[in-house]
Amino acid sequence: MHAAEWIALASGVVALGAAGISVQQAWTASKSAKHSDRQAQAAEEQVRIAREQLRQAERVHREQLALAQRVHREQNEPYVVVDLAVDQPGTGLVALIVHNSGPTMARDVRIRFTPELESSLPQLTPRVRNALSRPISMLPPGRRLVYPFDTHQRWDAGNLPMEFDVTVDATGPAGPVEQLTYRIDLQVLAEALVGERPHQRIESSLGEIADKVEELASKYGQANSEAIRAEHRREREGREEREECQSSEGSNE
Repeated sequence: MHAAEWIALASGVVALGAAGISVQQAWTASKSAKHSDRQAQAAEEQVRIAREQLRQAERVHREQLALAQRVHREQNEPYVVVDLAVDQPGTGLVALIVHNSGPTMARDVRIRFTPELESSLPQLTPRVRNALSRPISMLPPGRRLVYPFDTHQRWDAGNLPMEFDVTVDATGPAGPVEQLTYRIDLQVLAEALVGERPHQRIESSLGEIADKVEELASKYGQANSEAIRAEHRREREGREEREECQSSEGSNE
């Protein structure tokens, strides 16, 4: 082969080797790029997860803060309960009772009964309705307002409502209190203490005391029977001596 041919062949070999190196470099670069892409994607996923965890932590913190604020507020709010109940067992009187069992002052207390309250005693109906027609300007903690409403005669009337839906609105130190809505069923009182005698509890207590006294007297008599008989014997002998003396004095006269 001529020198020119050898040079051309060598150049081709060199070119082929360079091409191979270029291909190898390109493959390596492509692989490195794919690896870099995967690393970038993994980094982006970690950033996304971190952001999601941060958002979740912030949401949980907000919810916990809101719950803590709500609990604190509710613990310091008035709690006004309205009921129809026997206020003094044995009297036979059913009363409308408004009670603030919360720790703070209740203001602007508004109460609504559905249907309207109606008593079996005509003179009491306008009284309770008038009491409910205007807001209660203030109700201190522990305060109870008691209005006479009805008697056990209501259960005999048969034409008066026994179930009522009650709505209570009030304002506390931090603003309006959550509205309270519930149902009152007077049938639960039908077999309760409405018809009890006014002094039944006192009579029961006195009866228990009498039984205890009788039991103690019996035990004392059993434990001291000999001494009691001796005392009775002395009393009898003393009485007989006095009678004999009186008889003797009468004979002498």
